Amino acid sequence: MHTRLGVVIVVAVLLLAGALVPVAWADNHSAILGIRWQWTQLTETQPASQSVVPDPENYVLVLTEEGSANIQADCNQVQWTYTVEGDSITFDTLGPSTLAFCGEDSSDQLFLEKLGMANTWRVKEGRLVFELGEDAGTMVFQNGGAADAAPGALPETGGAAAAAPWAYTVLAGLAAAGAGLVLRRKK
Repeated sequence: MHTRLGVVIVVAVLLLAGALVPVAWADNHSAILGIRWQWTQLTETQPASQSVVPDPENYVLVLTEEGSANIQADCNQVQWTYTVEGDSITFDTLGPSTLAFCGEDSSDQLFLEKLGMANTWRVKEGRLVFELGEDAGTMVFQNGGAADAAPGALPETGGAAAAAPWAYTVLAGLAAAGAGLVLRRKK
């Protein structure tokens, strides 16, 4: 009888403790999934500067539950993977990408460079904020709505490189590096 009462008390205390854990301690990673996060601001520490992104709809990040980071970097589509552990975030910057030149005024390369430096994340006042590694600054994203068609989703080519011109550059680079590659057509 005392054992059952003890178990009931322990379970009740654990449930109560779980209900009282501050929201800040909870893993709210799901709160940033499936949203078109539009890059709006960059604050750099060396040299100290703050920039507003003129066309945030051209710089979009969509994080999926499966660990894909689908990215629109101006005129390019990029797909990376990411991992989250608590408030830490790491992007694997070795994913497929289109390789178009977006023009001299584009911030596509800066966007990808800084995104690859993301170290921690938080949501503040409805905005996604990445603290950059090496104390390099912060990136701020606004919520651009639900992601019905994720940016960075590379076109389906059925294995035909002619349908995706970026593939020639990727394949040429792999061949130059001596990487073996087998291509198969979708059935």
